[in-house]
Amino acid sequence: MSRILFVGGASIGHIAPSLAVMQQLKGIVPDVQCHFVCLPSKMETDYLKQNGCTYSTVDSPRLSFSFLWKFPRAYKQAAVLLSEIKPDVVFSKGGHISVPVCLAAKKRKIPIVLHESDVVGGRANRIVAKWAEKICTGFPAEHATDKHIYTGNPIRQEVVQGEKKEGLRITGFSGDRPVLLVIGGSQGAQALNHAVTHHIHKLLKICDVIHITGAGKSGSSAEDPRYFRRDFVHEELPHLYAIADLALSRAGANILSELSANGIPTIIVPLRKVGHDHQQKNAEAAVAMGGCILLDQRSLEHNLGLKVKRCLLEKNVAKSMSKAARNLASPEASLRIAKILSKFLASNPGSH
Repeated sequence: MSRILFVGGASIGHIAPSLAVMQQLKGIVPDVQCHFVCLPSKMETDYLKQNGCTYSTVDSPRLSFSFLWKFPRAYKQAAVLLSEIKPDVVFSKGGHISVPVCLAAKKRKIPIVLHESDVVGGRANRIVAKWAEKICTGFPAEHATDKHIYTGNPIRQEVVQGEKKEGLRITGFSGDRPVLLVIGGSQGAQALNHAVTHHIHKLLKICDVIHITGAGKSGSSAEDPRYFRRDFVHEELPHLYAIADLALSRAGANILSELSANGIPTIIVPLRKVGHDHQQKNAEAAVAMGGCILLDQRSLEHNLGLKVKRCLLEKNVAKSMSKAARNLASPEASLRIAKILSKFLASNPGSH
């Protein structure tokens, strides 16, 4: 019996791609046992429950004052878990939880396959990359080694299977007007929320608005049938993608991949100066590949209405952006990664 351990956390963007890979892997190795490790976060555990996944949690610390005594405890938790699960390979999607788990795997000589979604890797992935047998990348690597394999970013199959009819039913929209989707990732984006709230009446003159605020974050209080607001969506999201003509988004690799796979042109507002400024690098790469417009957060309030109006109402712009948006998508990414993992499962099944 082959076993694989998926590790990643701190956002749904570190977990959702692993589900996409798992779907493809089970098609190649039907009897593979899959187990997930995430942080003890309700958002993460609820997401895994909703997708029928078995999981364990490890309370891994970020770099902080408490790191010196919390990390050894997290490492011990990971070591016990690996002894119980006995995986043949570990697939790491990043986040600080990946460090103690992958260190424990390295100590036990369990092969590690890392996936780096962003153009610039975060601190945790830079550490894990030193131990990994293979490093799959969402964008072409700037400093590739023989360990690097450009796969693209995996997305779940159902993400591109939304139905317009269902999207209109969920939102109550008429379908007669263009639709703007505002989405800041699983944790939301307060700057986007604030800008949309401030300009909601101007935006509603141009289009219907779907506003995904993020858990615990607020949007406009406008009571208008042309405005649909939720703090978080799961099964409904593909149907919302199906009716979106334009998106306003942060520059997380996962959300950009999902939007591009659905051919949705996007106004990207990267979150700056975090994680080695990876969102800015992602945004620049996405713009270069087509279908996206980069908008600095400092000019968001001033330029939002103008950008939305141009993208939606100028037919030649809208059509060319929609066609180019799919350039960023990598529809075979999940399968490519699954094939890599299957080779590790086949080479030494049940040995750990």
